[in-house]
Amino acid sequence: MQGVHYRINLIKGRFASYILKRAQEAGLSPGQPRVLEYLATDDGCAQSAICEAWELDRSTVAGLVKRMERDGLIRTEQAHKDKRKKRLWLTPKGSRLWSEMTVYIERMDETAFHGFSPAEKEQFMKLLDRMYENLKHLNEDGTEETTMLTGEVHNDGT
Repeated sequence: MQGVHYRINLIKGRFASYILKRAQEAGLSPGQPRVLEYLATDDGCAQSAICEAWELDRSTVAGLVKRMERDGLIRTEQAHKDKRKKRLWLTPKGSRLWSEMTVYIERMDETAFHGFSPAEKEQFMKLLDRMYENLKHLNEDGTEETTMLTGEVHNDGT
C-alpha cells in the first residue's frame, strides 16, 4: 500500500500540470500565480510575507518580483520605514490575469471534490491543515525542531 507521500504527490502533480498549463497560456511563468494569489488577498504586502506564506527563499521571490514588475503584473515601492524592504501591489493587468486563473483553480477544486459532501470537504481541509502543522516542524535535512511528544523546541535537531 502506498503512503500519504505518494498520494499527495500524485494529487499535487495533477494540480500543478493543470494550473501550470493554464498559467503558460496566460503568459505566466511558474511561481507567478502564487505571487498573484497572495497579492489578491494582501495587496501592498512586504515581499518577505510572500516568502513566508509560500515557504520560498528570498532569491526565488526576488526573481519572480523582478520579472513580474517588468511584465507589468505588479508594481513595487520601497517601504517608508525600511528602504531595504519592498511593498508589492497588483496592477490592473495582474489583477485581470489572477481573475482568469481563479476560474481554472475553482474548476480544479470542484473536480477534486466531486462526490464529496460539504462535511467531508470541511473535514478533509481540516485534516490537511493538521497534517501541515505536524510536518512544518521538520527541517529540510530531516531533523525535527520540535519533539512531538514533549512539545519542547530544539533548533539543533535534538
